[in-house]
Amino acid sequence: MYKSFYGFKEKPFNLTPDPDYLFMSRGHEEVYTHLEYAIRENKGFIVITGEIGSGKTTLINFLLRKLKSTIQVAVVNQTLVSPKQFIKMVCQEFELSVNAMDKAKMLDVFHEFLLKQFAEKKRVTLIIDESQNLPDKTIEEIRLLSNLESEKHHLIQILLVGQPELKYKLQQKNLEQFIQRVTVYWHLGGLDKDELNQYIRHRLWVAGTENLDIFDQEAVEALHKYSRGIPRLINILCDAALVHGYADELKVIGKNVINEVVNIRNIGGILTENIKDGRETRHSSSKKDPLKQLDRRIRTIEKRIDLFEKIFVNLNQSLDIFSSAKKKRDKLILELTTMLKQSMESQTKLMLEIIELKHKQNGGDIINHSNSRAAPVSYPSPNQSQYNSKD
Repeated sequence: MYKSFYGFKEKPFNLTPDPDYLFMSRGHEEVYTHLEYAIRENKGFIVITGEIGSGKTTLINFLLRKLKSTIQVAVVNQTLVSPKQFIKMVCQEFELSVNAMDKAKMLDVFHEFLLKQFAEKKRVTLIIDESQNLPDKTIEEIRLLSNLESEKHHLIQILLVGQPELKYKLQQKNLEQFIQRVTVYWHLGGLDKDELNQYIRHRLWVAGTENLDIFDQEAVEALHKYSRGIPRLINILCDAALVHGYADELKVIGKNVINEVVNIRNIGGILTENIKDGRETRHSSSKKDPLKQLDRRIRTIEKRIDLFEKIFVNLNQSLDIFSSAKKKRDKLILELTTMLKQSMESQTKLMLEIIELKHKQNGGDIINHSNSRAAPVSYPSPNQSQYNSKD
């Protein structure tokens, strides 16, 4: 929609992990250097963590492009699986037929594959993305895979990539043997303000525009504030800002556009540091004593019960007020009805007295008030009035 307006050949801020758009920040460059070194030197286990959307998968895709054809690589993305399911997935990724086999037989087939690759002087690398979701038993199975080695060389190199939760998961006591096998660990963080500005200009340049100053400095600062330098969040905000800029025919995106995008998308709370702090709180709490965690949960439940009690009391008060108001309304209607009845009766009585007075003045008989409602009132005719006046 906005490509022709800003001179793009393609959208610059897509969320797909495209290696063509990889921006080598200092953090990305350091991670890539460690990865390349570990793979070239066959260093065994490698663990890379990073914030959600920090560019881990993009970096892995870039690495896969650079790896030599002598390295057999498989990537596993579905990680919430049992040990048997995991072994089967790994074999299938390396194009090994293991249908209807039990786990022991699959391991034998995989071991033979590793030995064959080693004999042909080919290395085998297994990359496990989203590793923070791995069950503890599956992690232990991965550790056992590393035992498949020759006298002097690892037969397989394993790279675990995941969110920061992976680091805390591996620090558990029952995974101590696994963490001892890790030779390289690195964490990928967000971009600083200068890197964020370079990141935006890099993506604009790759997308084919000649104008690399579409976002002014205040917009860049606002983007850093809301995204914390996380590339995926930067992409989301920048893409939405370009849509707004196109709609308003703005050649330059300013701070006000970024603020408007955040408000409209209602992601101000999502893009603040509160989530990061919350994640750190969860990590630190995972290290605490289980009894303390239980005590904290009980206090939370008590607070919720107290809140529900207050809501119930307020509801009762509202019902009482409504009921009281209804009674007052009914009483007022009754009083008004009584007053209206009395007023009508008074008016009727007054009318009867006026009619009687006129009748007396004209020489008529006395009207019996007790039967006034039943008996019709007789009025003097004009002829009778004239006759009486002649007498």
